[in-house]
Amino acid sequence: MGINNQFMNEVLYKFTYDISGGDSGAIGAHVLGTLPENFVITQSWIHVLTTFTDNDDDSATMSLGYTGALTAFEAATAISTSTTWDAGAPRVSDAAADAAVGNFVTAAGGDDIIVTVADDVIDEGKFIFMVRGYIAD
Repeated sequence: MGINNQFMNEVLYKFTYDISGGDSGAIGAHVLGTLPENFVITQSWIHVLTTFTDNDDDSATMSLGYTGALTAFEAATAISTSTTWDAGAPRVSDAAADAAVGNFVTAAGGDDIIVTVADDVIDEGKFIFMVRGYIAD
């Protein structure tokens, strides 16, 4: 039995949610992009670049997930929490923090990355979501 020393072709995907850049802050699910079929996530993190606000009292909530699991990467959290959706240093997503991310493999045809807004309309904010992994084929 030999060992394969070839480098794994790891891929990094970047998804952006930017209200000032034209993305909708309306209540509902917003597709940020699609991961390819058979993609295995090895690491994911979120970097909030502009603090999220709504048009009232910051009662809006946001979650981040994928087709069929809308809270897989970040649970629904109020934007008023002063940490989750405020500008700051990059941080691992919920899924990466609990080590579940290594078990994630996209479905046939790939899975959409989705941010879900609830309770109020978002009027400001920007984050990037980075996903590292490989295609298992």
